[in-house]
Amino acid sequence: MFRKASRNLTTSDEVYEYALSLLDRREYAEPDLVKRLKLRGAPEAYIRETVAKLTEYGLLNEERYARRVFEEWRNKKVYGRLHLQAELRKKNVSEKYIPVLLREFTEDEERQRALAAYSLVRKRRDGHYDCTTEKGVAALVRFLTARGFGGSMIHAVLAQAHRDLESEGGDGVSAAAEAAERDADRGW
Repeated sequence: MFRKASRNLTTSDEVYEYALSLLDRREYAEPDLVKRLKLRGAPEAYIRETVAKLTEYGLLNEERYARRVFEEWRNKKVYGRLHLQAELRKKNVSEKYIPVLLREFTEDEERQRALAAYSLVRKRRDGHYDCTTEKGVAALVRFLTARGFGGSMIHAVLAQAHRDLESEGGDGVSAAAEAAERDADRGW
């Protein structure tokens, strides 16, 4: 009902105990943990001491935190590399782990995700993503861009859309085909 008024942390033990209680619930990036401790009024010296102790004991581990954020993101099936990069930065993952995690996310995996995103919108019956119209292709490109897919992945999806249209008996000249050709000319 009502939250108990939080009192300031005044001793080293109080700061350490509060940090342990936070880490007991979930992993934190170091900057986030420091911020939480500062909000409780912990002195800077006690915060540094606590962070050093937690790091030494392996309770505060930036690499483990980065990996957890990456695995949670990986469970989201329709997002691309640029979305991953933004998510890692948003969650305060240390900059030294971001390139490592991005290398782990392969181009094939990203292509599969882009095609999965396309198959999701292809099922819609309202015609919003109809690849036979320029407006539909533009909507599909916006959809994929908003989910963090780059130009090469968008091009792969447009090529797949073109193949789908041809296999469904389309005339072979569609907005998706024209967009794919235009993108190929641009070097995507």
